[in-house]
Amino acid sequence: MFRHLASKKKFNLSMDKLDSLMRKMGHGEFTFDVFKVAYDSDPRLQELVKNFDKDQIDLKSSEVDDLPAQDGGDDNTVANMAKSANDLI
Repeated sequence: MFRHLASKKKFNLSMDKLDSLMRKMGHGEFTFDVFKVAYDSDPRLQELVKNFDKDQIDLKSSEVDDLPAQDGGDDNTVANMAKSANDLI
């Protein structure tokens, strides 16, 4: 189901919508706690989900989502690199 959503460029899903979809598929109530247990125990699900909370599930949109967040660092990084390059000349 998550792969289907990602193929349609839908990268988030509310917990309420997930519950509704799961009920229609005959899986009964699907709460945050049920999702958390499934997520914690299934590496395949972990590969598809970027983040989730009690309200929403965010799906990964690409392999880049697996990379750790970069520190914001210095806003003038390119300018500083250019200055350093000029200092070498």
